[in-house]
Amino acid sequence: MLHLMIVVFFLASLLLLWMFLGARRYEISAHRASVAKTLPSPLRILHLSDIHLRGEDRAVGVFFEELGRETFDFIFVTGDIFDSPAGAAGAALFRKLKSRHGIYAVFGNHDYFNYGPFDLPLHYTPGQGTPHQPQPTELFEKALKEAGVRLLRNETVEVNPGAAPILIHGLDDPITGRANVRQAMLNFDPAKLNILLTHSIDVFLDIGDHEVDLSFSGHSHGGQVCLPLIGPILTHTLLGRQYASGIHALKGATCMISRGIGTSRF
Repeated sequence: MLHLMIVVFFLASLLLLWMFLGARRYEISAHRASVAKTLPSPLRILHLSDIHLRGEDRAVGVFFEELGRETFDFIFVTGDIFDSPAGAAGAALFRKLKSRHGIYAVFGNHDYFNYGPFDLPLHYTPGQGTPHQPQPTELFEKALKEAGVRLLRNETVEVNPGAAPILIHGLDDPITGRANVRQAMLNFDPAKLNILLTHSIDVFLDIGDHEVDLSFSGHSHGGQVCLPLIGPILTHTLLGRQYASGIHALKGATCMISRGIGTSRF
């Protein structure tokens, strides 16, 4: 019995170590995606999600410096940017990045609520009930603005990088019930390239066919609980574990789902 307990303890320790090291191993994944509409030239897009800023973090700072060596056409940030009030100062990291046509962001559930250990039963159940402690969202929005990030809340911005105008539709957080798909897509134009920024891919349950050409999202972290050899067993998405990360075709759209950069504290 003692030997069995030692083996179980050893395996559990290895699993925890793997989880910790995996969460701190940042990497840049490069992908090519095509859309049905014609563009004058390819777009170079940096997609960041689930950074979970909560104070000074040297490893994240070094990673942003590495990203800052490149210049992109667009930078999209899809929610859970902050994880605690102290994270507001971390918005300055976005000043390290270079984008020809701007940095655009939407909020996620952690940008609205400060999840503590007693919120765990809510946070990891369907619907993810509402924690009691709100985040200083106005402070976060101010910090992003000062760092040159355009926050979109159920609204659209049109950008003209060349001969083909682009519509960027930004959804507010769907996890806490703030997303308004119809309002965000009010300026939808089938003749233009329509890009959707959303924290969760689940909003596609309310998106019409061919209403979006290209979407960017996060939230699932490639699996909120992801085991070696088994893969994601908890994804926080109604669409299923296959949508935990990667590139997927959905309702005529090419969907980019990020595994995220950071993790929540719990």
